[in-house]
Amino acid sequence: MPDVLVKNSIHQYKLPYCWTLFQLCIYRLKSKPNVVMKLFLSIAGLFMQINAFSQAVKDPIEVTIDLHKKLVQEIDYELPIRKQKLQSKGNNMVFIEFSVDTFKVERLIAKWIELDYSDIGMRSAISEATKLYDNLLNKYYKKLLFQLNEEDKKVLISAQKAWLSFRDNEIKLVETIAKEKYSGGGTSRLLTEDMAYFNLLKCRTIVLFEHYYGTMQVE
Repeated sequence: MPDVLVKNSIHQYKLPYCWTLFQLCIYRLKSKPNVVMKLFLSIAGLFMQINAFSQAVKDPIEVTIDLHKKLVQEIDYELPIRKQKLQSKGNNMVFIEFSVDTFKVERLIAKWIELDYSDIGMRSAISEATKLYDNLLNKYYKKLLFQLNEEDKKVLISAQKAWLSFRDNEIKLVETIAKEKYSGGGTSRLLTEDMAYFNLLKCRTIVLFEHYYGTMQVE
């Protein structure tokens, strides 16, 4: 596989955030409405609801390694029902796979923050979710690459290299704006930075899946 995937790239940067980028991603998908858009908006709504609820919870509980494993097991237990509901609505296996993949990540964030809504807890949750979306980004990049002929593979590789350059420059910009002389500092700034990288990977994963899903519609 081409090294544009940069599998472990998340360890090379702080995890920044840009709400404007999140909005742009939503706007892009709204301009081409489909099942992916519905999935994306439902996931975003779930995260915001859980985040709001968590603010009312007292005494945050640290998510240890053992507790993390328990959360993953609980989510795995929910998957059969999730798949059954998706199948009952007539969704194809390609969409179901992506829905389940993203559901696992978003449910983990929700459960994690519900237990530990402290700044450190939320940063840990976003960091873990970012790693998982990094894996999904690479997964659907590979799937899309496999669908293309040799000539068209070059187009995808070029586009991914361009996105990686955009990602790196966007991170630098967010880190610059987050400096105390511009933002005023504060601990919440760190969480804001964490969210940037999370949303960069999440948006790119959705876009790559959308392209892949499009190639699967040809009979």
